[in-house]
Amino acid sequence: MDKYNLAQLMDEYITYKDVRKITKESYRRIFSEYMEYVNKLPKPPTREDVKTYREELSENLAATTVQKHMVVIRGFYEWLYAEGKGENIAIGIKGVKTGSNFKRQALSVDQASRLIEHARSISDRGIVELRNYAIIGLMITTGLRTIEVSRADSQDIMFVNDAESLFVRGKGRDAKDEYVKLPEEIHQNIVAYQIARSDNKKPLFINHNRNCRNDRISPKTISTMVKEYLRDVGIDERIYTAHSLRHTVATVAMNEGATLYQTQQLLRHKSSDTTQIYLHSIQRRESFVENLVYKKLYKKSEDKDK
Repeated sequence: MDKYNLAQLMDEYITYKDVRKITKESYRRIFSEYMEYVNKLPKPPTREDVKTYREELSENLAATTVQKHMVVIRGFYEWLYAEGKGENIAIGIKGVKTGSNFKRQALSVDQASRLIEHARSISDRGIVELRNYAIIGLMITTGLRTIEVSRADSQDIMFVNDAESLFVRGKGRDAKDEYVKLPEEIHQNIVAYQIARSDNKKPLFINHNRNCRNDRISPKTISTMVKEYLRDVGIDERIYTAHSLRHTVATVAMNEGATLYQTQQLLRHKSSDTTQIYLHSIQRRESFVENLVYKKLYKKSEDKDK
């Protein structure tokens, strides 16, 4: 099978897959990167070439990202063989081990307070800063993901029981059938931004750049903005990103007495096992078992020297 036919079959496979549009776009990116590697090979790819590609990915990408690439590539070759269109050269090739520990950390209360205060202090500079202040407040009190903030529409805010609430389309969902409650100040910040916008655009948050004005704000733009604001207050380590705000919500909620079940509901986790990871993370941050070992071993050594 030549490389041109391989690329055509990948397009056919994407069409065949019964998945969301955004997932198909992800497949295209993965196949595009794989084909860049394949096009450098002197011959059509073999099983050994797929394994080599996995190792090359592992040198530059996180284990979870490599695993995603390998799942897609294996799925394609399995389909290729099942349809009688080619050989399954990826059969039996393993992915990579991924740990359950978070690669992104929660902010401390002091760090979170500095971020909020910074966003508030510059919110009067213009419409972009006002929007950013509303977004940061929303994310750091409700635990919304960047994609959920991007998908939000103005009409998604409704009054539920005792508070204004934002209905969201969560991870792996097709409908906006879950919601987060908005503290009054957070809701007022969103309202202030919408009044300043003075438009009837559907998205809750939009871009204000000249090239893409009035377009729905993208998850990437939100991530970049949060990272810039974190740097502004001296938080520049790689472990702190926009997703850290979600971790912060879970950590603060549990430290302030929220139950595991309440935190699961807040973050909209399907399984409490996922929420449990946050509890383990809290316990790990607060423990210093290493120091217990140090005191026992080094103190004994110091006593001998006396």
